[in-house]
Amino acid sequence: MATKAKKEKPVLTPEEMARKKAVKLIGYHGWLTDWKRDNPEADVEARRAAWGAAKGQRMRDARRVVKRLEKGGLQLVAAPTPEAIAAE
Repeated sequence: MATKAKKEKPVLTPEEMARKKAVKLIGYHGWLTDWKRDNPEADVEARRAAWGAAKGQRMRDARRVVKRLEKGGLQLVAAPTPEAIAAE
């Protein structure tokens, strides 16, 4: 039985990491606002289950938003961390 060799993930540039983080934040928090409005009494377990069901579509929508922002001339750049600032 042959096993597949693990592929190494490419190292992301700071711009790619900022874009990925922006997509996650836009997708999750956009969904969370709507969900909390519709389910004010729901608990953490219900929220996690609902996010799992909605995550794929919301992340696709967020990638479209970020792509549109970039086409409009905006650039996503991560803010420097406190550790990076202290090292300078």
